[in-house]
Amino acid sequence: MNRFVAISPQSQFWLFNVALALNILGMVLTDMWLPMVVGAIVTTYLSVDALVRLRYVIPMKKEIRELRHELEKAHKAMRDNYQ
Repeated sequence: MNRFVAISPQSQFWLFNVALALNILGMVLTDMWLPMVVGAIVTTYLSVDALVRLRYVIPMKKEIRELRHELEKAHKAMRDNYQ
C-alpha cells in the first residue's frame, strides 16, 4: 500500500481522478480508442485503490494501532495487579 510515498494519499486520490477524467475526455475527443480505453481501465483501478486506501485502510490502521496500545495498557495493568 505504500507504493507512492512521495505524494500524500489525498493528493494521490485527486491525481488519479483527474487522470481518469482526462482519459475519458481523450476518448471522447480523439480516435485513439484502444490506448485510451487501456488508460481509463488503469486509472480507474488506481482511483478506486486510492479511494479505498483513503476511506478504509488508513483509518483502519489507525484504529488497530490504538487498539494495540489499549491492549498493551490492559496487559500491563493486569501484570501490575497480579504482582
